[in-house]
This record gives sequence, structure tokens and C-alpha cells, in this order.
Amino acid sequence: MAELLLVCKLLGVVTLFAGTIGSVVARDLADRRRFAYTLAGPGFGVTWACGFGLAARKEVSLTSTFILLAMVLSLTSLQVVLYGVGKEGRRTPLVALLAIAPLVVTVGLMVMKP
Repeated sequence: MAELLLVCKLLGVVTLFAGTIGSVVARDLADRRRFAYTLAGPGFGVTWACGFGLAARKEVSLTSTFILLAMVLSLTSLQVVLYGVGKEGRRTPLVALLAIAPLVVTVGLMVMKP
């Protein structure tokens, strides 16, 4: 069961990353919104749900520092994605950095489990 959750979480992370990247590189606002709403949002939900399931299955506390930090960073990233697609003119290099960098750090935290 844990292996299935891990595969589903990986697919969620890939979907979240694809939606995040698409939401900052697509030229048209409608396309950026499509990436955010149909990939990044659901990918975020799958990632969190599977993460909670894995934590319960492996008896890891959700208040572990690396989990709390990962939760804050991934939620921040999603909020930046939603901000960026909320209105035309918000697609800037800073928005892209603030959307992508927290996800990279989150994946590092989830893999390394410091």
C-alpha cells in the first residue's frame, strides 16, 4: 500500500510541477489559467492527500519540521501560481521564481527528510 501511495504522490508532484511551469511559461492568459486550474491545483491536492496517507502509513508525525516546512512552501507556491494567473500582467520573472523555487525545495525536503 505504501508503494502505491508513493507512486501516486510522485504522479501528483509531476502534475503539480507541470501545471506550475505551464502557468508561468504559456503566453496566453487562458492557457496559463488552464495549466494552473487543471494541473497545478489537482496535482497539489493529490500530492497532499498521498503525503498524508504516507505519513500515517509510515507513522511519521505531521508536525515534523520537514513536513511542516514542505507544506508551507508548497502552499505558498500554489498561491503564487494562482496570483500569477489571476490577472493579465502578473507573469513576471519574480512570480515564476516564487512559484517554482519553493517546489524544488519541497521536493528536496521530501526526498532527504532532514
